[in-house]
Formats: sequence, structure tokens, C-alpha cells
Amino acid sequence: MHFNKQLIIGSLFVVLGEVFFVSMGMLVKTLGPDMPSHQMVFYRNLLAAIIIFPMLMRGSGMREFKTQRINMHLLRSTSGVFAMFCFFYALANIELADAMLLKLTGPVFIPIIAIFWIKEHVSLKTVCGILVGFAGVIVFLNPTGEIQLAAMVGLIGGALAAFAKVTIRKMSDTEPTTRIIFYFALFGALISAVPALSSELYIPNTRQWGLLILLGIVGTCGQFCLTQAYRLAPASQVGPFTYSSLLWASLAGWLFWAEIPNTQTLIGGGLIITAGLILMYKKGSAKN
Repeated sequence: MHFNKQLIIGSLFVVLGEVFFVSMGMLVKTLGPDMPSHQMVFYRNLLAAIIIFPMLMRGSGMREFKTQRINMHLLRSTSGVFAMFCFFYALANIELADAMLLKLTGPVFIPIIAIFWIKEHVSLKTVCGILVGFAGVIVFLNPTGEIQLAAMVGLIGGALAAFAKVTIRKMSDTEPTTRIIFYFALFGALISAVPALSSELYIPNTRQWGLLILLGIVGTCGQFCLTQAYRLAPASQVGPFTYSSLLWASLAGWLFWAEIPNTQTLIGGGLIITAGLILMYKKGSAKN
């Protein structure tokens, strides 16, 4: 029996990355009752920039920071940090698994953005995937009942995260992973400093500082794991493993917050996952 070693390692990196992201969600949910979400975003990006800076310096020194795509970095960072605002707000106000599910709506929005921005071809399969995904979103949001503000904010965050990913696709031909992550953390800290400092800055206590530092570490590790995974294997083959985060989030929500997904969440989530798998699968393609 033949095993594709790179595919196996890439898949394991995706699963590990999602464990890190769920851990980040747990930390945000723990800090949420005491610390405003917009200030958590500021601290998370500031600490991430501090963590990544020496890693860049270990390479080619200051040359690692030189880029001809600063506008694209700024665009990616702006969309990414606002997606983070939305994600952190959702985490603080709805169940962990629900927030992770809304974060995973990105594959539904990515082809729509790519159609209008980078003029990608649209197949019938893509259209079907988008329609199935939005059917899942409608079921999840329950439009016939009361729609939670936090759920809508989380959905907007999924769309913004998709835009950030398309931006990365536009500049990945010239920009290495570490530089992309560093500029995201740097610009993210500068952008999030505006709302964070417009009100009285929350000063964390010793325990909260520890959790924030851990937040910066696990968030950065998650980004590195996913980036490494997509370098080792096609996104269409390892991408479906991103949905493992729903398993970890459901387990963590049940163990720590006694959260149990309802029928509406399960049906909507199933449709969103099906849409993601349809949109990720590319027959005979080695690259996504």
C-alpha cells in the first residue's frame, strides 16, 4: 500500500493548526467576561508581532522585512484584523462551536470574492457549493426566529477572513510566509490600537497577562501550521481537515461550558461543511 508522506504530514499539520485555533478560542472565551474584545485583538496582535520579530531576524536580518507589496500587506491586515474583531466578539457572546462554525464559512465566500477580484472561472460545481453553503447559513441563523447579533457579526467575520485569504493568494508568489504573518501582526496591532486606545485601556492582571501571552503563541502557531500544511500538499486535499475544529470546539464547549449543539446548529453546520468540501474538491488538480 502506497502512502503519500507529504499528504499525511500536511493533514496532520492542518489538524494541529485547528487544535491551536480552538485553544485560542477557548482563551478568548475565558478572557471575554472581563476584557473588551477589541482590546484583546490589540494585545493578541502586539504579542504576536513581538514573538515573530526575532524569527525574522534569524533569517537574513533586516532584509527579511523588505517588500514591494506593502499595500497588499496593509489590505490583508485590515481585512484580517476586522475579521478577528468579529471572531473575538462572537466567541465572547455565543457558544464556542457556533463561533468556530461561522469562522469556517470562508470557503463559501472565497469563490465569490475571487470571481469579482481576480476574475476566476466559475463552474457549475462552484455555484452549487455556494448555494448549499448559504442554505446552511440560513438554517444556522434561523431567520424565522430571533437572529443573534453575535452570530451575524461572526458571519461577517467569515466573509472578511475569506477576503484576507484571497489577498494572500494574490501576493504569495513573492512574499514568504513569515513576512506575511509578521506584517499582519504588526499592522493588526497598529489598526487595533485605534479602538483599543480610544477608550480607557484595560490593564490585565498577572493571570490575564499569562493567558494573553498564551493567546499570542497559540494563534501564531496555528497560522504557521496551516501555512506549512498548504506548502506540503494541495489545499483541496488537506483543506477538509480544517473542519476537525468543530469536533475539538464541541468537545471543549461541552467539557468547560456545558454547551451542547442543538438540531439547528447540526443541520446548518452539516450543510456548510458539505459546501466547503464541494468547493475544495478539484478533480485532477494538484493545486488550489
